[in-house]
Amino acid sequence: MIAVLIIAAIIAAVVVVGGTSTADVNLQAEVDTLKSHLRYAQYLAMNDIPPTRWGISVGSSSYTLVKDFGGTPSTPFHLPNESSATHDFSPIAAAVVTVLFDEWGSPDKPSITFGGQTITITANTGFIP
Repeated sequence: MIAVLIIAAIIAAVVVVGGTSTADVNLQAEVDTLKSHLRYAQYLAMNDIPPTRWGISVGSSSYTLVKDFGGTPSTPFHLPNESSATHDFSPIAAAVVTVLFDEWGSPDKPSITFGGQTITITANTGFIP
């Protein structure tokens, strides 16, 4: 009886591991990291005094945390748990876009295309699923 359970567990583990590639796992990890950094930018925008827009400027192979000084996102700032203001995600490709959050946490752009996936940011609420 125990031997049957052990064999079933081994077969299940092989099936689960065999169905996910390293590239898929790396993509999901980068998507989750980007979502976390978007939430951080949103947090900064909601807590900055005087109210200032914060956001993430996404390039084709990296992104940067930016603060909006009067209509032009500039001045990169260090990302949390990073040693610089820029996070490199190559070889994953992304659409070039800058998403800024206002003092209410609302984004100016509704989505980011990242590695073939679309990260949706809910208008008005700023919810990032």
